[in-house]
Amino acid sequence: MKDRQYKDLSIKEFTRAASVYDSGHAGIYELCKDDYPPILSELEKISFQTLLDVGCGTGPMIERLSKKYPDKQYTGLDLTPKMIEVANEKKLPNTQFIVGDSENLPFEPESFDAVICANSFHHYPNPQKFFDGVKRVLKHGGRLILRDYTSNPVMLWIINHIELKLANLFGHGDVRIYAKSTIKSMCDQAGLDVIKLENGKMFRLHLVATKK
Repeated sequence: MKDRQYKDLSIKEFTRAASVYDSGHAGIYELCKDDYPPILSELEKISFQTLLDVGCGTGPMIERLSKKYPDKQYTGLDLTPKMIEVANEKKLPNTQFIVGDSENLPFEPESFDAVICANSFHHYPNPQKFFDGVKRVLKHGGRLILRDYTSNPVMLWIINHIELKLANLFGHGDVRIYAKSTIKSMCDQAGLDVIKLENGKMFRLHLVATKK
């Protein structure tokens, strides 16, 4: 499929999901909640004032962060207008939610101390553009914390060539999941220093990187 087709599928998928995304009955999207505690744990280790959540959905991560750190400034970005509509209804303080593309971050250089991305990366047709954009909008010394999927080479082939193709047929905008070595290469190309890159439970990838 072409890039636009993947993105259109994602918009349709998450337009449908927006009404249940924050509920306890979100179906497959319940798995996304497993990524919130590790991201919160990483943020506890650093000092930050401005934070960008890429692929923020209805804003559940920012909602949690706003309660824990009410004096910080938050920005959420998502491709799906309905997700942003639901997020804005929360009226979180010191927060703006914006419809936008993760591969073309609409922010000035060095705007954020931290960028987080939870379970959204595998929807990006051009992931290098995401890393390049993160490097541009991060302040020097700022952190990227990313959670997504990964696995061993055999499982990667099965998932990318069979499972995700079937998911596309059923209306999901998943594009690809990557080996840790590929993620490291994309960070290197963008000019991001990898601090932590690990495999976790449930096929999870955990990345922490900083701007050189």
